[in-house]
Amino acid sequence: MDKEKGKAVIKEKLLMSFLAALEKAYGHWGYLAGRSFVAGICVGLGATIGVALVVVILGYVFNWLGVIPVVGDFFKQLNEFINSATPNISMTQ
Repeated sequence: MDKEKGKAVIKEKLLMSFLAALEKAYGHWGYLAGRSFVAGICVGLGATIGVALVVVILGYVFNWLGVIPVVGDFFKQLNEFINSATPNISMTQ
């Protein structure tokens, strides 16, 4: 019985020290908001860089396989359609 009581006391002390650490780290809402904001920016930037790298690598692989000309023809046709639909608008002035 004393062994179980000793384990309970140790668990309670660990829980109290954990709660004290949480209170110290997140005691002020401004600190928590600032930390969350910076973390969100870092996650967004990391995801953007990761997606850009994957797109570049896939572009090189598709170009090597010869799949990219299909996409190039699509954009060429799209550009011709836009130019034929708007003949009086000039992009350079």
